[in-house]
Amino acid sequence: MHVEELRLVDYGTLANSLGFITPQTPASPATASFDLRWMGEVGPTSATDPGTNRFSFAGIFTHATLAWSASVPAQHFKFRSDAARTSHETFAELVNERNGSFF
Repeated sequence: MHVEELRLVDYGTLANSLGFITPQTPASPATASFDLRWMGEVGPTSATDPGTNRFSFAGIFTHATLAWSASVPAQHFKFRSDAARTSHETFAELVNERNGSFF
């Protein structure tokens, strides 16, 4: 999956984005780009919780690499990760999930 210059807004903090700060700080325009690659199938994975959480998913464990960058010009902020080939995964999954009223 490759995305270039996705337009976003940056609220600075989670609390600000959820409106927990009064007065709320205005969001700043931002962009993000990323290159995410999944490779190979390690094995199947699935889980179901019919109780309180009500979800079900099925998919595969796989391998993945990611490189990304972000920019918030109004904050004079730029970030670029190292190359994707240097990334180290803890785990990667591709799943189809159902939850809530879709369970």
